Amino acid sequence: MTRRSAEEWQHLIDAQQASDITIAEFCHALKINQSSFYLQRKKRNEMALPLPQRNNDWLPIDAVVPDLPDTKQWQIELRLPNGVVLNMSTDG
Repeated sequence: MTRRSAEEWQHLIDAQQASDITIAEFCHALKINQSSFYLQRKKRNEMALPLPQRNNDWLPIDAVVPDLPDTKQWQIELRLPNGVVLNMSTDG
């Protein structure tokens, strides 16, 4: 089993994307395990994604919902598969 560095995997991923052949054909030609290729491509894509910014400031529902008569009162019930029920509503 050949161990490849992150740079080697990135080079292989870039080479396949630049080619006119499928991942299956590319992996077969270079004797690369196709599952390993997909796993490494996924890792590289995840590392390239920016981390989401956390915003701890909550806006009141009135700030995002127009002040219309039919939107002043609302109720939401969320039932989770484990039996937990979350209820949210306006004070009316």
